[in-house]
Amino acid sequence: MKERILSILNKRQAVSLATVEGDQPRLRPMTLIVKEGRFYFATGSTDEKTRQIDGNNKAEFCLLLPSGNNTGYLRGSGQMKKVQSMPEKKEVADWAQFIYDYWKEASDPDFVLYELELRQIRYMEPGDMKETVMDWD
Repeated sequence: MKERILSILNKRQAVSLATVEGDQPRLRPMTLIVKEGRFYFATGSTDEKTRQIDGNNKAEFCLLLPSGNNTGYLRGSGQMKKVQSMPEKKEVADWAQFIYDYWKEASDPDFVLYELELRQIRYMEPGDMKETVMDWD
């Protein structure tokens, strides 16, 4: 099933990312970067989502999977980990070139990269009425 899910994903795609602020969920569009089966999100150091993730690192993304008149989805939940390794930040930025549209280099102090350490995936094929739930690790 892992291979099937990874085959659905592109190098990068727009998803909805949910974080938590106090007792309130917060949802926003983000670009999910997938590199070698790992899941990343890039953001700015002063963005509200950065403060929210630093306060509560639980997060979930949702990718809609439209097909004809039906829509399925892929939801992934886990914990966000701030990437501290400069070589890893540069490798991901080089992989997802759009990052350089916002930050000149991977060492920019405003560039924050998070890896979503997946715990669970929920997947529903377009047209199905039941989701498949699987632990990711």
